[in-house]
Amino acid sequence: MAVDISLIQDFLPILSFLLIFAVVFALLAKYKLLGEESKFLNLFVSFLIAAIFVSLTSARDYVLAITPWFVVFVLISLFIFVLVGFAGEVPKGFKTGIGVVLVIALLLAFLISAYFTFSSESFFVSLANWVSKPRIYGAFLLVALGALVSWILAKAK
Repeated sequence: MAVDISLIQDFLPILSFLLIFAVVFALLAKYKLLGEESKFLNLFVSFLIAAIFVSLTSARDYVLAITPWFVVFVLISLFIFVLVGFAGEVPKGFKTGIGVVLVIALLLAFLISAYFTFSSESFFVSLANWVSKPRIYGAFLLVALGALVSWILAKAK
């Protein structure tokens, strides 16, 4: 007998808001990007970013598509660490190799989910039309030249 959990679909926007809010607030608080004692500012910025994510359906769909993959990779890494812990001494290549493989696999999952979430043809066509405008192309060229000059000046010292 199957369990009907379609009611959870109604709560997904709220859950995605809470997930984004918690992650952004934790990152802002951990790395103190907005200052040492700026709890109000951290809360406000976290709230704004979460509200933007909930407002944009494509961003919310992306978060909803990537969250299960993230949980799967966390569980896989947990099981790998438990197995390694039971084994006793860890081989030297195993420490870095598994971590690199898990990070690459997680990045691939993020990119694949982003591709399928944002892969409407009209999005890519409008993006190509936007980039091909002379003002935007000139801005990209100016940024690239600025980066090149900065790199050359930094290497000269």
